[in-house]
Amino acid sequence: MVNIKLESEWYLIENKILFGASVPHKDYINFAIEIWEDIVIEKLAYSIIEYPGEYDIDGIFIKSFWSKDGKLNYVFTINNKTIGLIQSPKILEEDDIRSLDAWLYLDDAVEKKLEQLELEGKKFKLDAEGGTLKIEEKESEHAEIVVEKEEE
Repeated sequence: MVNIKLESEWYLIENKILFGASVPHKDYINFAIEIWEDIVIEKLAYSIIEYPGEYDIDGIFIKSFWSKDGKLNYVFTINNKTIGLIQSPKILEEDDIRSLDAWLYLDDAVEKKLEQLELEGKKFKLDAEGGTLKIEEKESEHAEIVVEKEEE
């Protein structure tokens, strides 16, 4: 099961990773959507992954990949699950990301590449349609996702 909480502008994954927020939140590991121009070296009040590399934060192993379109892609291990958060389909051709428990993505081109490469694991499209965030499970034999949406 992958736990994802939807908010107005971001996703909270496994209650520990924040993706898509315009402002970092100190209680979570913040995944940047794109590479930041200025790398922050100083000690911050929050954890943010804004540059490609390998990170180990609070026992969560994170590998961040840069794609030529400037997007960051992630493979992370949390709660005994290895999850990919993929923004660029070309990154899927890397040998390091082949067999994962779950794939999270935003773009239909990523879905097509996942199918073309016949990569195993549950696939979930993170989508913002008409300003409303939603998650669409692509392999729906069993419910594998918990979605919570805060009351407005």
